[in-house]
Amino acid sequence: MSHAALWQVMRIRFKIPDVDILEQMYEGATVRLAPNDEESATITFNTGVALGSIASQQLFNIFINALLRLLTVTGHNEDGSHRLQIGKNQKGDNQRDENGYQFNSIGFIEDI
Repeated sequence: MSHAALWQVMRIRFKIPDVDILEQMYEGATVRLAPNDEESATITFNTGVALGSIASQQLFNIFINALLRLLTVTGHNEDGSHRLQIGKNQKGDNQRDENGYQFNSIGFIEDI
């Protein structure tokens, strides 16, 4: 996932405040494949999350949840035949009501 897409999802889709703090933390973040080797290239990354950061799992989950929701809406709009459903049969355009919830993808940890 790109950092730019993640910040946009957090700001616009989920209306998470103070995204700029995380954005500043990630701005210009670099990694070296061999940290103690002066000849090793320093790589600036603008995708993914920082390995080992306490916030990384949550940032990943925010992005993946937005992606899964987008896939579900797209599936409904395109009348996707691969829909899955929890609950009773459902009629109409509603994704969720008292009878159940329809979706077209499942995400388990890092496996979609």
